Amino acid sequence: MDSLKMVKFQWEYSAYSDILHIHKKGFHTLGSVEFGDFTLDFGKNDEVVGLEIEHASDFFGNVDIDKKALGKIQNATFIIDMRNSKFQVIFLSLEFPGFVKKIPMPLPVVS
Repeated sequence: MDSLKMVKFQWEYSAYSDILHIHKKGFHTLGSVEFGDFTLDFGKNDEVVGLEIEHASDFFGNVDIDKKALGKIQNATFIIDMRNSKFQVIFLSLEFPGFVKKIPMPLPVVS
């Protein structure tokens, strides 16, 4: 996990299209997989390098984050939990003015 802290992330939320995109800076997408409203981008060695969420306000509405709040994100990262050798779980960390939300994503990635 220490190497994760060195990775910088970029993010963009479009209120018009209601899409949140989070990507590791400097990592190139070599392929993508869609799961409903979620798209995972993969780089070298099948590493997850990006995440896109369509209808983001609907998804985040379940954890009391609306379109207005999504437009005020100050930092966004994702963390891949690889403790289970059969699949990986993705967690999102979104920083807003005054608070941080850590959200498990309903996207287990099969190893």
